[in-house]
Amino acid sequence: MKKCKISVVFIAICFLGITPLCAAEYVVEPYASAVKPEEMTLINRWLGFLTKNGAEADAARYAPAIPFSFVCGERFSTEWIKPGNAEIESGRWVNNTRIHTLRWKDGETKLSCEMQLTEYRDFPAMSWTVFLKNEGSTDTAPVHDFKALDTYWKRADESMPVLYRSQGSDGRTDDFVYTGEEMRKSMWENSRTVRMDSKTNSDFRRALNYTLLDSDTRPSATWLPFFNLQTGADGLIVGIGWNGLWFAEIGHNGNGTCPLSAGMEHLNTKLLPGESIRSPLMLVVYWSGESMHGQNMFRQLILTHFHPQKDGKPLQMPICCSTWGGWPNQTHMEFIQTIAEKKLPYDYYWIDAGWYGKSEMDCPNVFNGDWQTVGDWMVNKHRHPEMLKPISDAIHKANMKFLLWFEPIRTTHGTDTATAHPDWFIDPQIDTHMGSGDLLLDLGKPEAKKYITETVSGLITENGIDCYREDFNFDPFPYWTHREAPDRAGMREMRFVEGVYAYWDELLRRHPGLAIDNCASGGRRIELEAMKRSMPLWRTDYNCFPHLLTEATQAHTFGMAHWLPANSTSPFVGQPDTYQFRSALSSGVVASLDDLGVRPIAERTDEEWDWWRIRIEEAQRAKPFFYGDFYPLTNGNYSLESWLAYHFYLPGQKSGLIVAFRRPKSDVVSMTFDLTTIKPEAKYEFEDADTGEKVTLSGAEIRKNGYTLKTNFPRESRLIYYRQIK
Repeated sequence: MKKCKISVVFIAICFLGITPLCAAEYVVEPYASAVKPEEMTLINRWLGFLTKNGAEADAARYAPAIPFSFVCGERFSTEWIKPGNAEIESGRWVNNTRIHTLRWKDGETKLSCEMQLTEYRDFPAMSWTVFLKNEGSTDTAPVHDFKALDTYWKRADESMPVLYRSQGSDGRTDDFVYTGEEMRKSMWENSRTVRMDSKTNSDFRRALNYTLLDSDTRPSATWLPFFNLQTGADGLIVGIGWNGLWFAEIGHNGNGTCPLSAGMEHLNTKLLPGESIRSPLMLVVYWSGESMHGQNMFRQLILTHFHPQKDGKPLQMPICCSTWGGWPNQTHMEFIQTIAEKKLPYDYYWIDAGWYGKSEMDCPNVFNGDWQTVGDWMVNKHRHPEMLKPISDAIHKANMKFLLWFEPIRTTHGTDTATAHPDWFIDPQIDTHMGSGDLLLDLGKPEAKKYITETVSGLITENGIDCYREDFNFDPFPYWTHREAPDRAGMREMRFVEGVYAYWDELLRRHPGLAIDNCASGGRRIELEAMKRSMPLWRTDYNCFPHLLTEATQAHTFGMAHWLPANSTSPFVGQPDTYQFRSALSSGVVASLDDLGVRPIAERTDEEWDWWRIRIEEAQRAKPFFYGDFYPLTNGNYSLESWLAYHFYLPGQKSGLIVAFRRPKSDVVSMTFDLTTIKPEAKYEFEDADTGEKVTLSGAEIRKNGYTLKTNFPRESRLIYYRQIK
């Protein structure tokens, strides 16, 4: 096969094109996540500069300074925080990480500063959080311009830097689209700065004709909080951990130097005596070679160090049967019995909103009932007179786990808790006396945090809940800033975000083995700190309703796969439709048996139940591959005229999975791909998931001629498993 060369920038420009990626940027070496010695050498030298007073920096690549900064009054941190004057304490290795604690004190501002710097033995990466404390007896001058990341990165050759990033979870067809853009304004002007913050995000959203939540400030609403800066033959990936407003600024001075900064966006505050604040968590990963090698290393780093673990291994994403919380117990019992009788191999039985409160109204589905009246966190006796424990027992007897939906941080007016403890909540409408909007539970207040911890923990114990699903369906920023003192900007957000992490940590401590599903109108709270504690089982609200574009779901998987191995969504399929079901394949799937009451499950035929069982078995077989190395085979688009294809490879098992979709309006019958994971000297068995047909091919033949997928009709999907046999 003649290998064509296509640049990544051209790929980004031709986002809706149909050209297969034959070679160039997206053709990466086998075992794309394997760490290279030269990568560890650079990051270890950088770490040595920071943790060994007086060690040399590689100033030709990165700034020879501490990689964060702030200002207190008019005094810059760079005046007193330097690598050579830090008090350094290095911890012991635990799970391939160790923490270096760097400390400084300043007599002029009375501030102490602590940098907790994490070193990774298995990846060319480092992460850190910065803590400031007022050690004086009076208020400090305002702390502002707090950049948790503040450094520069220089290119290794004369190439123009390229910035890769993905859009966030806005409930749109273009969620998670992965794009690359040159860091220059034009062919004649080689400098450029890209800013991600509230203003630029809002401008970006309005330019895309948004009408709802144009200024949504949840951390992954507009952009995922990660970016990859390619500087020729290598680059840096940066990740951010903050469950509030963050900013990032990536620049290029036109001559190969790229200033990088990131941090909490809204912070300008004095510190009271003894008071402390923290920065967002920052992660920096160095890679060399191809940009997709960097993306795959990042994926494996996330899976290893920023994903919930069980028995020393990453917690696996489940295949879930989602149901509605407003259904009566009998309906749930019938569903659970059907799952057992039809031998559907689900992992979780998922009960969503509508199970709580004191209302005596029926709540049959998301369109009817009062499920958004939240705040009274008790089982609704009208809908569940037997409570939820019988359902939980039936779920466990059917060899599944129990997931239950909550939205504990949002409360509506008139609920018992809001009435009894108004001081626990923030109400921006209190000044207008309207009293009709939502209230925010202020997790920065210890008594409010204690209340919700005790309440939810009790429900977890009483009902045998295995997965706590936390939704968050509104933008908190107007609440955080309500009646905010001018000299305390950002402090309510600071304490709230700290409260979120502490609340989740306490639930995990009290309930070993508990899984947390991190939701916020879809995947709008995806960030490093949240990812360490939770999983995005519902990555976008785009898949809430049946009028979705199936091809957009395929593109969402493609875009997200550049960053996160663990995520899931729903195909929203009521009738047998293999193409649509496979469009939602990932490391987890939310496959509901309900089609919003269009047709009772009792009316389904044996053939339909066979189809459901085969699809869920297929999802179970496929999902381990989504944790492997990711290789795009086409552009990541949602065009109806194109193909979309990619494959995953598990180096340890020497096996892979090809996923391909010929879209409804594509007249391309077949495509041929170069599978770079194939060794020319080896032999491979390829298995068609639909026919069961197995074919043995030589690696030399595949690398010479490519691997061809043929289809019979438009709107057709193909799953091909392959493994090395000799």
